[in-house]
Order: sequence, then structure tokens, then C-alpha cells
Amino acid sequence: MIDAPRQDWKAYEQRTREFDIEWLRSLSPADRFALYCDIFNLIRQGRDPKADEVRLEELRWQQKLAARQRAVEAFQKLDAWRERTAQRHSH
Repeated sequence: MIDAPRQDWKAYEQRTREFDIEWLRSLSPADRFALYCDIFNLIRQGRDPKADEVRLEELRWQQKLAARQRAVEAFQKLDAWRERTAQRHSH
């Protein structure tokens, strides 16, 4: 079995630490707050099972309606066929 390459995260952190510190220092309070809001919203969206549940329920409802509509159309065609057949046999 082939293993995925492993990352040396400690070495990566050592190489990028100074850059990260400088980048964070360069942010204004407004930039920091915007970054915080972005991260917060990302986590919040990922943890909102209600939104997925509502979308899934709506999808199921639409599928149920579509199946019912197909059944109604099929029964209407069957009724029309039976009427035509009954009229032919009654003459």
C-alpha cells in the first residue's frame, strides 16, 4: 500500500513563524476583527446542522411531490384508457 507523504509540521512552523508574527503585527485592529469574523463565520456555518436538515427536508418534500404528480398523471392516463376501452365495448 502506498502511504501519503508525511508533512514535517514542526519544520514548517519554524520556517514560517517569523513571517506569521510579522504578518499578524502588520494587521490593523479592523483587519484583525475582520479575520476573526471570517473564522467565526466559517466555524459557525460548518456547525449548523439545522441548515442542512432544512435543505434536506425541502429536497425530500420536492421529491415526494414529484412522485405524487407522476402517480396522478399515471392514474389519469389509466382512467382515460379505461374510458376509451369501455366506450369501444359498449358500442
